[in-house]
Amino acid sequence: MIIGWLRLAFFLYIGLTIAYFLTAIYSRSVRREKLEKEWDTDPAREGAPADERTAFIEAGMVHYEKGLKKRLLWLIYIIPTIAFVVTIYFVNWD
Repeated sequence: MIIGWLRLAFFLYIGLTIAYFLTAIYSRSVRREKLEKEWDTDPAREGAPADERTAFIEAGMVHYEKGLKKRLLWLIYIIPTIAFVVTIYFVNWD
């Protein structure tokens, strides 16, 4: 019985890991695109060198990596784990 739960948890975490990486890649892509559009639509930056644009985008991405949105991605693991443990409890010990 316990082997079945462990097998289910193993495959659950494989799926969650795939979901985490895909969501992280998508989130980074959206943030980078937003920074690029912000740079391109600012008339004060028109004609600025390409290395300034790259530096602006990289600084924004460093800020994103330390931000709340990046840390909230861990909820992809936390919420299903809590649901899994609660399900095991109610199925077996209720």
